[in-house]
Amino acid sequence: MNVIRSSLIYSLFTSISRVFGFLRDIIIANFLGTGVIADIFFVAFRLPNTFRRIFSEGALNSAFVPIYTKLIKDNLRHESKKFSGSIFLIFLVASSLVVLIIEVFMPTFVAILAPGFANDNDKFNELVAVSRIIFPFLILISISSICSSILNSHNKFALSAALPIILNITLIIALITAAYTASDFLTFLSWSVIVAGLLQIVFLIIALARENIFFFFTRKIYTSYVKRFIKLFTASFFSSGLLQINILIGTIIASYESGAISYLYYADRIYQLPLALIGIAIGVAMLPSISSKIRSESFEKIHETIEQTLVYSLLLAVPASVGIFSLSEQIIAVLFERGEFNENSSLFTSKALKFYSLGLVAFILMKIYTPIFFAYENARPTLYITATNLVINTTLSIVLFVNLGFIGIPIATSISAWISILLMNYSLYKNNYYQISRRMIFPGTIIIIASFIMYLYLIFLEKYLQILFNFHQGYEIIFLLFSVLSSILLYFILISFYKPFKYSEIKKILQK
Repeated sequence: MNVIRSSLIYSLFTSISRVFGFLRDIIIANFLGTGVIADIFFVAFRLPNTFRRIFSEGALNSAFVPIYTKLIKDNLRHESKKFSGSIFLIFLVASSLVVLIIEVFMPTFVAILAPGFANDNDKFNELVAVSRIIFPFLILISISSICSSILNSHNKFALSAALPIILNITLIIALITAAYTASDFLTFLSWSVIVAGLLQIVFLIIALARENIFFFFTRKIYTSYVKRFIKLFTASFFSSGLLQINILIGTIIASYESGAISYLYYADRIYQLPLALIGIAIGVAMLPSISSKIRSESFEKIHETIEQTLVYSLLLAVPASVGIFSLSEQIIAVLFERGEFNENSSLFTSKALKFYSLGLVAFILMKIYTPIFFAYENARPTLYITATNLVINTTLSIVLFVNLGFIGIPIATSISAWISILLMNYSLYKNNYYQISRRMIFPGTIIIIASFIMYLYLIFLEKYLQILFNFHQGYEIIFLLFSVLSSILLYFILISFYKPFKYSEIKKILQK
């Protein structure tokens, strides 16, 4: 099954990227903590980062890959090059216009994005200045997302997964330079984002040239393929965009509570790791695979691919959710609690992480279900579902924030994600794209039982074993490492009695 092999490659480079990402966040937490400067940077960076997620992990990739892949499958390579060239020009012009408009009206835009900052003129003006530096990153994101989508269509996933490494290293260098030269952190961080975007494009151009992949620019841009793309992209953009708007809404609401934006940011970074390694990796790899199979293979073959993908995803997603829920306090303390990031910061961040973890499996399933609709070039159901998700999440976030404070935001996000999964399952069944069969019941039950036993084991460790580590300096790191490694070992020992996969099968997959 090519999907697993491709997703493993994507996950490998994503994991390396996330290591650098955590190192970046550790340094940010040390120098900035959860104070005003941290809040300003996270808000300013949230907007272009939101567009990055919409484009590279959602709208552009989901709309581009099915059409481009089918053109290659039909040996229409010349058409595929013209198609990719047209999309490149369209997005270059469109993103440039958006950046120009937002730059002019940035104060108004920032007031909408972070209304809680409006009461402090210095804080607000600083946010506007930083946002104006960072926002042109959108143009660079558009270019790099198109190049990444082309590589993904040719089953080249490594570089697109590794691109964030460039951003993380650049930010790390900026932070350290600012710290040791007593310079302005915000200025260095802001300009480093732009530098990273330019470097990413250089690496992508080199990769495309090495693979002899090129695209043409023609006078006739609005072809039938571009029309199909725009139809898919429009639905996909609103679909992916609405999910990211949920995050922005969380930022808007959290801006009314000091430090809340930072708490949510650090918690989001932790649960995004398994989401990227499992959900996004498999979703990105599955899209070209299913798109190419639609014309040449039966419904049963496609159904089998989806079902095997779900089993492998749940095999990792469920224990990841349980582990993060159980060890949230230790994870945050070990990774971030130093310098300006104090015990209170750890406490509040770990609470947010605990509630995000309850929706982790749903977030991962959404990343796997969504490409199925786009492989069939039918994005409308995902648009309706994400619109429903937006309404539910916004309503719950406001109600829970009023009653519980910032912790209500991750609770609302997790609840709305599970509702979306129920709606997606119904829509897949209704459109005859996929239906959960009885074959999923047994492996699903085994995974849940093994994960529950792992949860009980982690509770036991926290209650009894942690006392022993309290006598040693640096016990937090030792206890966390022991807990993670031993619980993973226990889980896979329990799973091995069921054998959800054969090692010979995995070997064949990796050799394809």
